[in-house]
Amino acid sequence: MLRPIYVLFALFAAANCDQLSVLYSPKAVEFSGNSRLDAESLPEVFGAALGYSVSQPTEWDGMVIKDPFSTANGAVVVVAEGLESVAVEGAKNYQLDGNTGSVALSELIQKSADHQGVSFEVDLKESSDSFNTPLGTVQPDDEEVKPQHLKPKSNKADSDFLRQLAFLNGLSDLLVTSTDRIPTVHIVRVSFEALLAAHEPNSPALEEAKKLFVNALAGLETASEKAFDGAVIVGLVTASEGQLVVRSKRQAGAPKQAETDDQNPMNLATKYNSNYPVIFNIILWFSVVLVFSLLAISIVIGTMDPGRDSIIYRMTSTRMKKDN
Repeated sequence: MLRPIYVLFALFAAANCDQLSVLYSPKAVEFSGNSRLDAESLPEVFGAALGYSVSQPTEWDGMVIKDPFSTANGAVVVVAEGLESVAVEGAKNYQLDGNTGSVALSELIQKSADHQGVSFEVDLKESSDSFNTPLGTVQPDDEEVKPQHLKPKSNKADSDFLRQLAFLNGLSDLLVTSTDRIPTVHIVRVSFEALLAAHEPNSPALEEAKKLFVNALAGLETASEKAFDGAVIVGLVTASEGQLVVRSKRQAGAPKQAETDDQNPMNLATKYNSNYPVIFNIILWFSVVLVFSLLAISIVIGTMDPGRDSIIYRMTSTRMKKDN
């Protein structure tokens, strides 16, 4: 009975794979192949593209750093919640093992902060009239997108989705016109969940929504390339049901860990200071040298000939030698 259940679970997991799409990357960072990537390694991939040190080495061969001195200066990541994949022309696509990539991306904000970078993360479905970024306030232009099949006046799901696209286009305009310090990491979440619940999977309205979303991504890619002078990595991560998986794992914990889970809801590892490995190596090797030095001194003293001319005789003799 266990084997059929296991096979059914494996097929279900394979059918619900999220996806990483790399829309743009600098010449020093090359993406190739189509090997699968662990969803929890997404922060490491984008962090390595930004030139950060990798704390958790991975065997993934989809990315190669050709020039470590010319890595990306910024990362713009769009998360499409509710979708398993999005077809974007010219993008490099990689299937993700697991569906926790949407949550894991939040670690990229902390990585940027550890390297004195300015970053922000925004969920567009929770934005009402505007949202603030380190670049300034993003104001949506509701008249910019004019759909044919979506009905924003009669369908709230359509209206909310078009509002998110207006915010995304507003962020693109702000990136192009900004002259101040541009944040290192941008994480923007766009939700398709309400739209999927309101329309059939292959309906014209849903297909139009995906096309409008891809067009907005193209505008964001162009704006990011200009803002960072080409030294940027632009990615798209789909998150079909990542939040549900994380929530179920947290509920399955033991009752004794309830207080710990509230303080650390994503069960992240302890963050250490960047000087930790330096101090650790100094203490470690100093201790090793000290132990071997003490051992050598003990061996030399233990094998020394206790003659009258030795220091042992001079320090232990009760009668001091006196020259006449």
